[in-house]
Amino acid sequence: MKNIILLFGGQSGEHEVSCVSAAHVEQTIHAAGYTCLPIYIDRSGVWHLQKFVNKIAPENIKNPCTLIRVQDQFLLKSIRTSAEAVSFETLTVDFAFPIVHGTAGEDGALQGFFETIGLPYAGAGVATSAVCMDKAMMRSLFQSALLPQVKYFVIDESQSLEQIELQIQKQLCYPVFIKPCNMGSSVGVCKVKSPADLQSAVETARRFDDHLLCEEGHRVRELEVAIAGNYPDYIFSGVGEIKVKHEFYSYDAKYVDPQGAELLLKAEISEAMQSEILELARRAFRAVRGDGFARIDFFLSLDDGKIYLNEINTLPGFTPISMFPQLMAAAGLSGSEITRRLIDWGFARFKKILALRQTPYS
Repeated sequence: MKNIILLFGGQSGEHEVSCVSAAHVEQTIHAAGYTCLPIYIDRSGVWHLQKFVNKIAPENIKNPCTLIRVQDQFLLKSIRTSAEAVSFETLTVDFAFPIVHGTAGEDGALQGFFETIGLPYAGAGVATSAVCMDKAMMRSLFQSALLPQVKYFVIDESQSLEQIELQIQKQLCYPVFIKPCNMGSSVGVCKVKSPADLQSAVETARRFDDHLLCEEGHRVRELEVAIAGNYPDYIFSGVGEIKVKHEFYSYDAKYVDPQGAELLLKAEISEAMQSEILELARRAFRAVRGDGFARIDFFLSLDDGKIYLNEINTLPGFTPISMFPQLMAAAGLSGSEITRRLIDWGFARFKKILALRQTPYS
């Protein structure tokens, strides 16, 4: 039986969401027939081997661990302390399943570590993770692939409030959304209805990143697709919809207010529109050379009736109420089945990369 390390927590603003996602993934790893070794990453970046994901109260976090490679083996070494003694434990590892949302987890950093030591892992690779985490880079690739997007511009740290306001006047129309380029779960996102709201929104977003995105706001329906597989062949869910009951799909609407949004696993749209959205999802994931799994978000504008690609989330929420697992379940793939496939795709991707690395130059 293979040992799968499940990494969760982390140093980003999505720490709590990651912990909830991991508790669900832990169950699916066991159900898929693997041994799960949960590793909690605390807010300072230290790894701790846990017996269970949901046992992360401060008094239980006393077992720091490290992952090393010795020849062709990956060893997880942990220290367990108690009032009576200090003990050491060494376990072999076959595969990594990172479920660390946000920076230093979803942005290619953790994936780069696994690539460096040669450990197979689930999900997107380094470049795809990095590009899709940075909304400015992601949108640039979408633009190159001629994918439909709302109007936007990037705000760098040198721009003053007056310069930002002038650019909005020239290029966009209120309302606009100000958001950090490198953040998820709507952390730091503000809707700006007038110039009077701009300063507060920019200050909020700059708490999380030094470059921001300013997007033109539309009245929209929020549509989502779950996608999985290795480039260039993917499987899809149907098109779901999030009916938001707040001003927009904010962090509070997602995770704080239990009545903040209604999730529909089958959007009330025409077959033609569903086909259009699924084809856009395919093109978008191929544009970033996606592997593993993702949730791809779209806007259906109530102002002009057009479909706009919003973003690709390469490490979507995996909680029991998250759209990715629910959409896949509606498409006939249980949590354990999609997890098993993600692990299989991770091994297949690693085997392909290893073969390319070992090809002699001649």
